[in-house]
Amino acid sequence: MTTIAYRDGVMAADSGAWLGGAATPWAYKLAIGPDGTLYGIAGNAAEGERFLQWVRDGCQGDQPKAEPLPEQFSSFIVLAAPVTGPLRVITARGDEVYHAPYFAIGAGAVAALGAMFAGGDAEVAVLAAICHANGANGSVRTIQHPISEK
Repeated sequence: MTTIAYRDGVMAADSGAWLGGAATPWAYKLAIGPDGTLYGIAGNAAEGERFLQWVRDGCQGDQPKAEPLPEQFSSFIVLAAPVTGPLRVITARGDEVYHAPYFAIGAGAVAALGAMFAGGDAEVAVLAAICHANGANGSVRTIQHPISEK
């Protein structure tokens, strides 16, 4: 489980991952694309990592696709924050576009959105999810747009 949050050119994620019933605190869930787009993944770790490796490799070739799961779920979800333009949420069912000043996905999204509504940045939002949501753990990792002032 995961929490990814974005606000003001910064994307944050928890570092928790689960191996069966064991929680581990060392996952990397974020990457920066060659055009400065920030990407964060939630969901199936192996498939999500394949997507992030595609980003790290310069987005060459076909974009890895999430597998559709029953009941409208996706094997992994991507939050994409370009340098300019709307946020995108990428799932097995397609892309959703959000014109929002901040956004969050994953198990701790509700706590993260509440923290950002109250004025917190993306890092504070993920910390709130780690403290108050079931499914986020580890430490907070962040990336930012290369041209961001923050």
